[in-house]
Amino acid sequence: MVRYIIPFLIAGSVLAEDKGPPPHGKMKRTSKVIHHAGLTREEVAIAQSQEDLFPIHNIVYKETVFVTIDKANEYFLKSLNYYNKALFRETKKAIIKAKKEEKKIYVNIVGGSDIPEHAFGARNNVYKIDDYSNGQYTIFYVTRDGKIWKDHYHCGEYGKLGRDGVSFEHAVKTFGASDIKKAIDRAKASNKAYDWEVTVEFPDTNPIIHIFDTYGLYEEWMNRTRYPNKYSKVTKIPGNLGFPDLELTVKNE
Repeated sequence: MVRYIIPFLIAGSVLAEDKGPPPHGKMKRTSKVIHHAGLTREEVAIAQSQEDLFPIHNIVYKETVFVTIDKANEYFLKSLNYYNKALFRETKKAIIKAKKEEKKIYVNIVGGSDIPEHAFGARNNVYKIDDYSNGQYTIFYVTRDGKIWKDHYHCGEYGKLGRDGVSFEHAVKTFGASDIKKAIDRAKASNKAYDWEVTVEFPDTNPIIHIFDTYGLYEEWMNRTRYPNKYSKVTKIPGNLGFPDLELTVKNE
């Protein structure tokens, strides 16, 4: 739910004056936030980290949270170690080589047309690391900083040649389930306890106040409007302040 107070007209010429970045809000910065393995949308905005993040959308709780790529890679390696130890061992070699030589290293299948097509049936495949991709027989590659990219869901159709192991997303959701659930709980608790009040004021207009029940609604509005910082500010306020009900009546003359 979104509430509006003191409506006003916005001049198109004013919007064209300044195209600065949208506000992320003057909320208290928490140094501990980035140490969470799972991050909420609000925590990502507060931390303002340059680290790559892997998004996870939970359809049950209708929340999107984020896992750092370093943590996501950790979960993926745990998954490989559980489902496919041969691929896990070769992947570890690829990570060491990529970091040492500072270049991209590919993890490929050694074999031909007789390789089983079913992803989880190919337990006896032989893998090797290489400086070059081997087309459909490439499982994924490791970047020079040791991060894994392009798992089998990205490289080709699931269940076809070279598609063994498990997906990156499946690994993160399974082995990072506890951290993801904690992030979802923090997001739900924050949305329940607080609202986000945005004040927009342009030079030639009266101020207007938008109040959003959830951070997701505020973020959606922010990305849609992208007002310059100097014309808008956001404050996190207690969500139980309450507003009086307004009743509209028509007076017959």
